[in-house]
Amino acid sequence: MKKIIFSVTILSVSLFSFSQKKPLGHSVYDGWQSIGERAISNNGKYIVYTVNLQEGDGVLVIQASDGKYKKEIPRGYNATITEDNLFAVFKIKPLFKDTRDAKIKKKKPDEMPKDSLGIVELGKDSIIKKPGIKNYKMPEKATGWLAYLSEKGFPEQPKDKSQPDSITRLNNLSRIADSLVRVADSLRNKAAEAKIKGLSVLQSPKKEIKKPADEPAEEGTELVLRNMQTGEEKKYKLVSDYLFSKNGKRLVIGTTKKNSDSLSKAFVLLENLPEKKTDTIMQGFNDAKNYAFDEEGSQLAFVAERDSVAKALRKFYKLYYYKPGTDSAQLRSDRNTAGVAKGLTISENYNLHFSKDAKRLFLG
Repeated sequence: MKKIIFSVTILSVSLFSFSQKKPLGHSVYDGWQSIGERAISNNGKYIVYTVNLQEGDGVLVIQASDGKYKKEIPRGYNATITEDNLFAVFKIKPLFKDTRDAKIKKKKPDEMPKDSLGIVELGKDSIIKKPGIKNYKMPEKATGWLAYLSEKGFPEQPKDKSQPDSITRLNNLSRIADSLVRVADSLRNKAAEAKIKGLSVLQSPKKEIKKPADEPAEEGTELVLRNMQTGEEKKYKLVSDYLFSKNGKRLVIGTTKKNSDSLSKAFVLLENLPEKKTDTIMQGFNDAKNYAFDEEGSQLAFVAERDSVAKALRKFYKLYYYKPGTDSAQLRSDRNTAGVAKGLTISENYNLHFSKDAKRLFLG
């Protein structure tokens, strides 16, 4: 009899326990956690990792390996610890709910919620946040610099009109130079025509031929170069792409023209970071991409296209090369170069790269 009572008691407890367990379903799966990204500082004192959910908002964890420091950043991801072990740089996603609602409403890409940039000094609690960030980059084998590119639609900070930015100054100088060239050409043409037809041509107005408007191209956005030690920042407008040299001594910046200004031009700028000097190594093109430095950051290569219209089905890119001592980037190869087989052209999709000894450049 005691054995029967004991068995009934065990069965009752088991049934009660089973009834308390939550049945497995999609709501349970969505809450399951997993470790995602992970990294460790060069000195081994700090680690960063993400804790992700199947569906929902994850968290970025920054902590000391001895357990004395821990910082959690909701929705943080894509984290990097700087080479000097002083900072963690990362992106912060919008709330999962906000992104999901925007997708349901079929909002345009420019109207979707945007990521932010976060910077934490390791061992400290405060966070520096920058809203509306597309991406960020740092030198691969150096420290001290951070660059981040803004998303389209985020207004730039107002600046003192008496101190225009570098791109505006370049466009102004280019506009003045073009005007002077046009005036000089016009005077030469008039003088040559006067020799043939007489001085009367100087008094008769010449019918103006309007140049067709350029097709609008996708404009770049604002790039910010930040000194990690001092917090000082320098801004560049209309930037489409950028790249640090591995040693952190050079930064190449590609810009676009401004659609509302028919006289503006696209530029390739080379920033010498130690000397705080900016050089213009190319201007007046449609598209430039696939920038590549050699190991020392002295040689630079990229491909650019400057002849076709924006909506052309076929565009022919050319290879350009720059090294110290030259005024601008030089054309090194195109579809007509000896060695390029007939029917082939320079690839705009291949990742250019120099050999370790910097004596060879590989292209597609």
